[in-house]
Amino acid sequence: MSKTQNDFSKGPVWKCILAQALPLTVAQLVQLLYNVVDRIYIGHMGDGSSIALTGVGLTFPIVTLIMAFTALFGMGGVPLFSMARGGGDEEEAAKILGNAFALLVISSIILTIISYVFCKPILFLFGASEASYIYAEEYLKIYLLGTIFSMLTTGLNGYINAQGFPKSVC
Repeated sequence: MSKTQNDFSKGPVWKCILAQALPLTVAQLVQLLYNVVDRIYIGHMGDGSSIALTGVGLTFPIVTLIMAFTALFGMGGVPLFSMARGGGDEEEAAKILGNAFALLVISSIILTIISYVFCKPILFLFGASEASYIYAEEYLKIYLLGTIFSMLTTGLNGYINAQGFPKSVC
């Protein structure tokens, strides 16, 4: 693609919006399907599937908190990044992107460590019972292994869009 095809100041606005919206919508649907399929699979397990499903549901607030930090450091810097790029200040844009990357890495490490160390009290705070805790802990600890990757891919997608490459979004 040439640089003019990714320049939002050129061409009809509706085409730019559509070029951004379609890939982003598909990416969100894929993420949603991942969560739905997880629950369908667990729901079709044999005995104890309702307790297992409860256990997975107990991890939702923790996953939501992780995604909130992802949005804070990822999407929070995208408008500043876009303004710097739009103003032709590529050096400032690079600093903003670098800071967002560093904050995503640091916060993912901190959140992972805190979640591992305080896993039991956090899950019981959110309503786990002795029966559901086993499933919640197992699911959460596997999820936490990928926290850094999840935060980086989700948090940096906005920067790909801001550069004009929405079809590259994971």
